[in-house]
Amino acid sequence: MAVKGKHLAIIAIGIVIITVVIIPGQCFQIAVAAVIEKASSDQIMAVYNKHLKIALLTDALFSDAGWGAFAYNAAQAIKTKYGHEVDFKDNVTIPNIEATLRDYAHEGYDLIIAHGFEWGVPAVKVGKDYPNTKFVVFTGLAKSTNVASIFPLQQEGSFLLGALAGMMSKTNVIGYVGGDITYPNLINIFEGYKQGAKLMNRNIKVLVTYLDDFDNPSKGKEAAMSQINASADFLLHVADTSGQGVIEAAKEKGIYAFGAVSDQNKLAPDTVLTSFVLDVDKAYDQAVKMVQAGNFTGEIFKPGLEIGKGAVGDGIIYLAPFHSLENKVPKGVKARLNQLTQDIINEKIIVSERYQDEDSAKVNN
Repeated sequence: MAVKGKHLAIIAIGIVIITVVIIPGQCFQIAVAAVIEKASSDQIMAVYNKHLKIALLTDALFSDAGWGAFAYNAAQAIKTKYGHEVDFKDNVTIPNIEATLRDYAHEGYDLIIAHGFEWGVPAVKVGKDYPNTKFVVFTGLAKSTNVASIFPLQQEGSFLLGALAGMMSKTNVIGYVGGDITYPNLINIFEGYKQGAKLMNRNIKVLVTYLDDFDNPSKGKEAAMSQINASADFLLHVADTSGQGVIEAAKEKGIYAFGAVSDQNKLAPDTVLTSFVLDVDKAYDQAVKMVQAGNFTGEIFKPGLEIGKGAVGDGIIYLAPFHSLENKVPKGVKARLNQLTQDIINEKIIVSERYQDEDSAKVNN
């Protein structure tokens, strides 16, 4: 059934916007427009009616209230929105990543979303044997013809949290607890946190502890207590379920914690002041549409900040609301935080990337 010209134009504009959002800094609008110009309305509708087999695979837990949970929710949203077949598998051990990818590719999945940095190299290896399957690694730094990575500039979000802590800290000491120092994105997040804090408060001291464990709340709590005992009055964790122990320690000691990758205020409404959030719904949606439109590109995409969830533009990182703690943040601090957000989006402030620990230490910095 033919689509009227007005509706065809809307579809065309949508494809252009989709491509621009998923590939920041690269002008694919012209290429996509050319495809649209040559395609009939029936061909375009066929693209968007194509039924896809999609798999979401991760070494995390879907029950972790953070990294694994928001991936599960985003993939469920894709399933609900488009009616695609979506399969889910969590808690994949690192040694079994390659075999798991190979099993799903062999079963003819059109798109495999590999949720975790460790999936990048195995995805490239498996992808060579299954060229018809598209792989998206979130968050990864690997690419090939049919493997793309989305590596959000999470340091832009943690920069804002560091700036907020730097402006509000009463002790001039704040803390960071990471799951594992071998993950470059965790080091990058810490460096952004530290950079933001020091911009706002040159006297601030930033403590850092890496746990070598993403699934141990007791270990996270112990590390947090150590930092609190060293006078930290704001804590950021990026440690999956271990991070829940960090939040628990902050709650017990009456200080503020920051959530990571999802809005974690519900874990402790009077403790989690805000969180940096990855708009993974937006990222997954664009990945699916790239596969549907037949313009999948094996690149490493590095989207940064956005004003809020689903905002127009390249970004997929934003700060969660303060919720019931809104009145605890001074108006002047909020205004400065909003200005910093705009300055980063407009590239007036560049939050540098750093993927190696400066001191190669796992203790206080």
